[in-house]
This record gives sequence, structure tokens and C-alpha cells, in this order.
Amino acid sequence: MEGELRWRDTMRPVRIYGFDARVLAVLAFWVLWPTWWSSVGLVAAVIGFRIAEVRGYRLPAAIRALRARAAGKRPALFGSRSRCFVDFG
Repeated sequence: MEGELRWRDTMRPVRIYGFDARVLAVLAFWVLWPTWWSSVGLVAAVIGFRIAEVRGYRLPAAIRALRARAAGKRPALFGSRSRCFVDFG
């Protein structure tokens, strides 16, 4: 019975000490090359991950939201493709 229920956890993100496991990539970079700017990058990444999680975003969703905000408001159709409404009645 227990083996049948393991699939439920397959979509959960991997978390280590309350942080997303993707922070480990930045941590590994800092361990291999400990300079002041890599320390600042590590702290910024941890703060950024925490802010995104407090707002309810996972990392892929937060990246999509930042990309959408950077793109700005765009029309669904170009001006040449949109049709104006005409009342033939």
C-alpha cells in the first residue's frame, strides 16, 4: 500500500532546510570560489528565493513573472491584424 502512494510526492520541489534546492547551485559556486562578490550573490539569491516564496511563487513561476513584467503590457494582436467593428444594421 505504501509503495502505491509514493507518486504523490514526485511533483513537490526539493527543499533543504526550508529553502528550494536550487540555492545549492549558488552555494556550491560560493564554496568553490569564496570571494566577496560571490558572497553577496549568495546572500542576494537566498533573499530573492525567500521573497518569492513568501509571495507564493516557486522559482519557475517567479522567473516567468519577472519576464512578463520586463516585457510590459503588449497587445494580443498587432494593429494591422485587428479588425474594427462595423454595424451593418
